[in-house]
Amino acid sequence: MLGSSLVESLRNKYDVTGYDKKSFDVTDRKCVNEIINSKGPDIIIHTAANTDAEFCERNPEEAYLVNTTGTDNIVNCLLENNNDALLVYISSTGVYGESKNDPYTEYDLVNPTTIHHKSKYSGEQSVFRLNKYLVIRTGWLFGGSINHKKNFVYNRYLEAVDKDYIYSDFQQKGNPTSINDLCTQIEYLLQKKMYGLFNAVGNRVATRYDYIKEIISCFGLPCIVKKTSHKNFQRIAPVSLNESAINHKLKLFEIDLMRPWKKSLLEYISTIKIKE
Repeated sequence: MLGSSLVESLRNKYDVTGYDKKSFDVTDRKCVNEIINSKGPDIIIHTAANTDAEFCERNPEEAYLVNTTGTDNIVNCLLENNNDALLVYISSTGVYGESKNDPYTEYDLVNPTTIHHKSKYSGEQSVFRLNKYLVIRTGWLFGGSINHKKNFVYNRYLEAVDKDYIYSDFQQKGNPTSINDLCTQIEYLLQKKMYGLFNAVGNRVATRYDYIKEIISCFGLPCIVKKTSHKNFQRIAPVSLNESAINHKLKLFEIDLMRPWKKSLLEYISTIKIKE
């Protein structure tokens, strides 16, 4: 979802080429070298990842192959060819783990609890070998086409549209984050040549219950959202109950363009309802 949205948002100001996983297999070192060396890009935005935490927990080798080795291949290609391209790596606030209850800043210790987040953090460590990089820690992304199988917002609509009530976890918390807002933030960082590590999430923290209740409300559905414990959702991956973050460095540099998540969510759902 993010990759395709970035292509659309950046193509008005940049000469952009987007690849899907079939045309650019990050796990194939030869493929990575051929494409990067032939294109000679100034900027590479690396959104390729296996984001299915449950799959990653069951298949750690495949998780590390895509999320870590795939990133290694891009980084090594740049280093071996003295390519000074800027690499933008999309990571996750889930890498912080569960060492505290308050929202995480970029200066907090990292201790990921799942294979997915461990493999993403290993990818970060590879990116840090470069001279020019942007590591963006984000999470709970929403937006994009309703036809995308991972469209969380629209899937909750489909789940609730014919039900009197549904259940949601009131314990896990994070930051619902608009893909459009994230694209705007990334574009601004590129424009200002800001490098380094940044949290970039929707402003204000929500529990899963808060998030889903707001989704149902914005769609105007009569379905009631009831609170329940995270223990009632069977998951293999030991996902942290606190994936929330604050855009500390963006605020510090006075460049935080991320909006409050409720405002962005209402705007997104309004576009869905118009299309329907």
